[in-house]
Amino acid sequence: MDPKCGPVLLLLLVLNGCIAQHVFLDSQRASQVLTRSRRANTLFEEVKPGNLERECVEEICDHEEAREVFEQTDKTEKFWTKYLDCKGTQMSRTQNNINIVRQCIEGSSTLQNQKASCRRTSVETLTSAQRDPGVSPKIPQFRRSPAGSLPVASEAFVPPTVAPEQIKTGVCLPNYGIDYIGDLSVTLGGHACMKWASPEAKKLSVDKEFIPEVLLDGNKCRNPDNDPEGPWCYVRVSGNVTVDYCDLDVCEDLLIDLNEETADRERSVLGPTRKTFYQPRTFGQGETACGERPLFEKINKLDSKESELLESYAAKRIVGGDDAEVASAPWQVMLYKRSPQELLCGASLISDQWILTAAHCILYPPWNKNFTASDILVRLGKHNRAQFERGIEKIVAIDEIIVHPKYNWKVNLNRDIALLHLRRPVVFTDQIHPICLPSKKVAKTLMTSGFKGRVTGWGNLKETWNPSARNLPTVLQQIHLPIVDPDICRASTNVKTTDNMFCAGFKPDDAVRGDACEGDSGGPFVMKYPADNRWYQMGIVSWGEGCDRDGKYGFYTHLFRMGRWMRKAIESTDDE
Repeated sequence: MDPKCGPVLLLLLVLNGCIAQHVFLDSQRASQVLTRSRRANTLFEEVKPGNLERECVEEICDHEEAREVFEQTDKTEKFWTKYLDCKGTQMSRTQNNINIVRQCIEGSSTLQNQKASCRRTSVETLTSAQRDPGVSPKIPQFRRSPAGSLPVASEAFVPPTVAPEQIKTGVCLPNYGIDYIGDLSVTLGGHACMKWASPEAKKLSVDKEFIPEVLLDGNKCRNPDNDPEGPWCYVRVSGNVTVDYCDLDVCEDLLIDLNEETADRERSVLGPTRKTFYQPRTFGQGETACGERPLFEKINKLDSKESELLESYAAKRIVGGDDAEVASAPWQVMLYKRSPQELLCGASLISDQWILTAAHCILYPPWNKNFTASDILVRLGKHNRAQFERGIEKIVAIDEIIVHPKYNWKVNLNRDIALLHLRRPVVFTDQIHPICLPSKKVAKTLMTSGFKGRVTGWGNLKETWNPSARNLPTVLQQIHLPIVDPDICRASTNVKTTDNMFCAGFKPDDAVRGDACEGDSGGPFVMKYPADNRWYQMGIVSWGEGCDRDGKYGFYTHLFRMGRWMRKAIESTDDE
């Protein structure tokens, strides 16, 4: 060893001993230093924080990716509701937005920077507002089963949050978003879009009348078929490929302003042969024979009341209505609850395989409504409400329910529509026959203020919450109601109306009265098209404020506007 190094080593040993005395503390002092206040775990800390931060905060995740993190359905759904409220699927991942999403999910802040906030509603607000029909100007009163009961406040299911106001990224998309070329690739339901060039997407796109100018690049949200609902894409849900829409604002368009250039893409309703809108492989049979009743049009016979409709073209839920003639509404369907057995809603037959009804008949959480296919039966060919009509009516189970993905039960029942698939096809008879669905030409002709439509159902004969027998009809009821100008509809209610709805009913100074009422929900609003002598369903009984009240009208789902979604939803069930 170099003699010069000795003093240096000695000095280092002395310094090390001095430093060690200040680094190592006794156990009592160490405990005081390490003590920290405890706090409740946030949603992040209850599961795998690293995975959640990486998958859903730093990047945009879909529902399946969230489930992989949480591994339990209840925790996944709790997180996903919060994630959507915090706009986790929409906000681009800048460092500032990452912090906003993280803080919103943890509950330490709201989206005030984005001009929206995560809001919470109380069970008292929802239940008390709907306990008395028509009292609340904020929440619509939907048509209720006459035998149904209202939940008490302590038992009602209320979702953890109410959707915040939409974050506006700019003006609404014109032309239904046909020209949209943005990068959004996650749907409203939180599912990642599939690539348009994937084998599954290509298979479902066969024979579709896509607009050539719409470039289907990657897996981006697009609107190649001019769907009024706006940009959409194919998604995989629970192993099945289906369609979902993207959360983009589309400008509302009045029916009279629809682009005439697309008229040739619509189904023809005239001539010796009918060009069909749906594929028989998935839709079933009945489209070519629809709307012609075997005991009336097929034998050139008018029913006793239809001249009133035709006269309204040339120039009564059902309160104030009349008994319908036997087999005059062969498309009328009764949705029947298995247990306890009771009338649930009205519905309509659109083919030998598919039933159409209102979404709120199936799903309305504030009243604990969330029926599955096993909860419901459909009864077809019925005329008498309570009596089993042996040899005439058919009772069929359903095996699938499809609710519109943009159905808004929280605010105004927008897009109040659901499709039910029959477990086995039904055989058409004199009393069981499908209704036609409207083309653009039919809709533009018939959807005119003052033109009357027919509503049928077994609902209450007057507004009441008492399900006594004297208020329920013995047989199917019908009433003719005039379509009301959209401006008058909007002015009649404080509920936000949309172009996916129309309203009908009599004005206070009209000599005639009538309306639809509780129990008629989901039933059809039909009109006869003189040009081809067929009946078309133009609407679905949806909601109203009371029954037959002065200055109030019944609101209906605008069925023509749902046509593109219906076709995609039905064709996505093709498993061949």
